[in-house]
Amino acid sequence: MTREELFAILPLLVLTAGIVLLMLQVSFRRGHRAALVTTVAILAATLWACFSVGTALPASGILAVTSLFSIDHTALFFCVLMVMAALAVAILAFHHLESRGASHAAGSFPEEFYILLLLVILGACCLVCASHFASLFLSLELMGLALYPLLGFAVIGDESPQRDQLLSLESAMKYLLLSALSTALSLFGIALVFAASGALDFSAAAAALREAGPNGGILTGGLTLLLIGVAFKLSLVPFHIWTPDVYQGAPTPVTALIATVSKGAVVALILRFFTQVDLFSLPILSTMLAVMAAASMLVGNLLALQQGNVKRLLAYSSIAHVGYLIVAFLIGASAFGQEAVIYYLVAYVLTTTGAFAVASLVADAAQPSIPGGPQPIGNAGEDPFQVEFYRGLFWRSPGLACCFGLMLLSLAGIPLTIGFIGKFYVFAAGVQGQMWLLLATVVIGSALGLYYYLRLLLVMLQRDAESRDVQPAAIQVAVSGQLLVVSLTAILLLFGIFPQLLINWINAL
Repeated sequence: MTREELFAILPLLVLTAGIVLLMLQVSFRRGHRAALVTTVAILAATLWACFSVGTALPASGILAVTSLFSIDHTALFFCVLMVMAALAVAILAFHHLESRGASHAAGSFPEEFYILLLLVILGACCLVCASHFASLFLSLELMGLALYPLLGFAVIGDESPQRDQLLSLESAMKYLLLSALSTALSLFGIALVFAASGALDFSAAAAALREAGPNGGILTGGLTLLLIGVAFKLSLVPFHIWTPDVYQGAPTPVTALIATVSKGAVVALILRFFTQVDLFSLPILSTMLAVMAAASMLVGNLLALQQGNVKRLLAYSSIAHVGYLIVAFLIGASAFGQEAVIYYLVAYVLTTTGAFAVASLVADAAQPSIPGGPQPIGNAGEDPFQVEFYRGLFWRSPGLACCFGLMLLSLAGIPLTIGFIGKFYVFAAGVQGQMWLLLATVVIGSALGLYYYLRLLLVMLQRDAESRDVQPAAIQVAVSGQLLVVSLTAILLLFGIFPQLLINWINAL
């Protein structure tokens, strides 16, 4: 491997070295806050590495690192997006674990959370750079193997409520079992592709596809099985069954991680894979994606209407949003199609992270107080993730409620938010591709989504008749949590009012 190739994978090397460093730190001296500081420093160094590599790429804008990875500006952009989401998750995780006494309970080891978080980000960054089926599969498995214990992390520590422990364990087991099925299908699909092409790099698969054409049965079957495995990771209908239960049971920062980083990395992968292998020329794959996108938009929004739990509501909402994104993806390998997919993905990751951040901070404030900590809000035994728990949130914490309201409006696609620009891209892509049935489904799904987003917004503005003459208890949120939510909201409005800033960056990729 040459010096240029080593420098090209500098972000991956920084993450790997950071994981080893954090493991050594935890081995010699445990400390929750110290682990967070080290994690933030590692992620910041990874961001620096991404920008450094981006400015040093050759004139062609792409550098192949052996046959496993392909480094270009688009891959580095996705790495930056994943790392920024991980920074938010790390801050949320600190407050989540602290509110549950993770640093005070005997036998509690919260530092491992950050090691697993960095492993997930390493897998995601490898995945967005993959140009070989071996690196693709290993990156997916690295993410999955780190996500399994993260989903069940609520069982760590004696201070975690028993209900949270049971739900978290259920979440991890369901994801593990169903992910094993997805992995088996993907691996069998890769084996069929290897049997048809005789190689495992994307370029060989593209050459085999050009030679065989649409009639290559073994190659098409392998790609179809691989697409089914990807559809599970994206929770596209009918492979969405795991999503609401896993989202509800997992610790809220982990829910944000799996909804943003895991799905975002897979979207970046299929964008590269479909473009390099020219899978848009296979009608069967495009038709499968179109049917799954339409079903996801309708099923996700219809089931979200029935939810009284905020995490389950956002879970079904995420299913619908991936369906919207696939509409932009289906117009092919055109420059506008890639621009639409990337913009919508940024909008989805930003807004979803912000929505789960508010839900996590509100739930943390409702936990039984630890010695010396603030008094919890709400009544004992009350579920802080129920929609009714948010009744009157505007009067208890106006700033937090306003930020959450803007996140919901962005998810609904209301103007002056980044979500509106993303939804506009989806419509423009649908018109350009003349996908009128999918556009009609987008309109119906958006109308349904608007209803349940505004319903939750209305609940936050309502006050009980008994409490109108009583000053409601304010929600105590740490300064770092407040800064995180405000920063996400500011970026949401910035790119919603001045979208050209982000569009210019995307066009420069």
